[in-house]
Amino acid sequence: MLKDLNVDQARFIALLAKAARMQRDTLLGNVPEEDLGELTPARGEHNPAAGLGFEPLPPDASQTVLLSEAIASLSERARRELYTLVRVGQGHVAARKWYRGLSEAGTLGEDMITAAILEDPDLHDHITKGLYETKLAL
Repeated sequence: MLKDLNVDQARFIALLAKAARMQRDTLLGNVPEEDLGELTPARGEHNPAAGLGFEPLPPDASQTVLLSEAIASLSERARRELYTLVRVGQGHVAARKWYRGLSEAGTLGEDMITAAILEDPDLHDHITKGLYETKLAL
């Protein structure tokens, strides 16, 4: 399944994403939910700040810079594999349909792939779940 991206790289990026998420949540921690202007959903997950991604952090925040650099250091094919792994973790691509995720990534272009990965506030969870679903987690 993974050819250019190895499991350790994926886990490292997941850890960086978790640290960036913690930094973001600390910043947003003192904002009442009412001030975020979101409607409360009747069902499902209720995280009004999830749609913000990592935007509340300044662009030069240490955790987001490290996360961006780690993703940028990957080869083009490894970024496509990471994108596919995230999509599997989100539930948008079945693990046994891996080739569909790679095909989707191939149509997006590098900037869109990187942006899609970096805009996911639950990146850590999605990578971890993707590793589990593809049976790459040990």
